[in-house]
Amino acid sequence: MGGFGVWMYFLLFCSLSGVSALQITSIFVPRTARSGDTVRLTCNFELNGDELYSLTWWKDDKMFYTFISKNDPPKAVYDTPGISVDNEASGLYEVILSHVDHRASGKLRCEVVAEYPSFEQDTMDSNMTVIEEPVKGPTITGNENRSAYRVGDLLLLNCSSTYSYPPTTLTWDIDGHKVSQETVVVYPGEVDAEGRETAKSGLQMRLRRDHFRQGMLVLRCISTILHMYRRSAQTTIIDADHIQSSPRESASTAGAGSPALLRVMLLLLLLLSLLGT
Repeated sequence: MGGFGVWMYFLLFCSLSGVSALQITSIFVPRTARSGDTVRLTCNFELNGDELYSLTWWKDDKMFYTFISKNDPPKAVYDTPGISVDNEASGLYEVILSHVDHRASGKLRCEVVAEYPSFEQDTMDSNMTVIEEPVKGPTITGNENRSAYRVGDLLLLNCSSTYSYPPTTLTWDIDGHKVSQETVVVYPGEVDAEGRETAKSGLQMRLRRDHFRQGMLVLRCISTILHMYRRSAQTTIIDADHIQSSPRESASTAGAGSPALLRVMLLLLLLLSLLGT
């Protein structure tokens, strides 16, 4: 019998005899969490006639929890940065992580292994991102000593956000409308010893007349992390030409239309007419 025939015979034998292997059917790992949260991990599997030897949870290449039914006690916890297992609340199908921090971010993997003689093995993984927010909202700098500009001036501003994980995304808008991407400069952030990162964005924009509304330009820098965090900072730029023209317009309007002045002029005309008679 040829090799192909042997293989087909083996498959037929397996299907008729009901031979199957241990298999993970599903896992649950939250896609996102906040630093300090309690996180629940689940791993569901079917033995399909096998006997379970071990269940193990990994974060990337670091093992942080095992359940070996023949051991006494069956549960064991291993030090992993950012992960603190609640050993008492955890079991075979569920593992509870308390007070996670950003270092728990990565690929979390469940692995099950069958007992002798099959030693079948199956794994399933999912990614989790633990958000660590900045200690404060974004800050706009660059116009501390100057708030009035003219059309044609070059506006140079920076927006920065403190350490976070992952780093914040910074965007700019004018009166609620996103600025042109070509006016934005993204600078590299600084990374601390624990992997948190700052963010910094620059705005380099030549001012146009249509930027100003009633002599003002309202700029916002918006800081976001995924769907979990959103903060903003705001600054107002004044049109210097509008400031200079407004007092003159006010004075001319007041001079021409003042009721008190009109009354005085009418009295003078009346006196002149009486004297003339």
